[in-house]
Amino acid sequence: MDSKAVNKEIRARIWPLLKDIGFSRFTPRTAWRYRGDKIDVLNFQSFNSYNASVLGITSFSFCVNLGSYLNYVPSKWPVKVKDGQPIPNEAECHFRRRLMRSVTSLGKEHADIWNVDEQGRNLLWCIQDVAEQLPDVEAWFDRLADKSEVLAILLNQDEDMNVLWGFGRNPSPSRSYLAGYVALAAGRLDLARMKLEEAVQSNCFKEQFGDVDSAIRRAI
Repeated sequence: MDSKAVNKEIRARIWPLLKDIGFSRFTPRTAWRYRGDKIDVLNFQSFNSYNASVLGITSFSFCVNLGSYLNYVPSKWPVKVKDGQPIPNEAECHFRRRLMRSVTSLGKEHADIWNVDEQGRNLLWCIQDVAEQLPDVEAWFDRLADKSEVLAILLNQDEDMNVLWGFGRNPSPSRSYLAGYVALAAGRLDLARMKLEEAVQSNCFKEQFGDVDSAIRRAI
């Protein structure tokens, strides 16, 4: 049993389901969907031998990470491009989530890890558990397709490490940066200028812009 066996089952049982809902680019462990002004990312995270040993799991166990990348928010750093398409990794996404397994027989510890046993006897069970969560995954991505909803999250909601995170504390420079550009994309210019001014005053984005007008020009 090794990670190649896991990759084979992901390719056979998960990727076809994602293709059915519009995902179009795949590597052995990551899938991307391009939906106009956002990119959806789903990643099966593996573990090296050291981390697996520390966690008390096999190296071919996995986590499932989700990410939503907003194309209308100017990137703070270059994102990798392949065949003319950006392919952000999950860690580069503006909104993130890690799925929790529902297979309770794997134990209560590390609820976000599908612990595949040494012989791989429970591999299909683990993969099926992920497959059964895909409707919830789709709902999570759909919520972030609505700019008004994204803006409401940024203005009012705290990060929840079980459901939605990656966009910073409220308040924080990162939150102001995101809220400013989302407000701009949503046509809320006054709010956009206010939030981008907060980002300017934080002095955290000196390499990107020095005033609100130059910040706005980055999105045009």
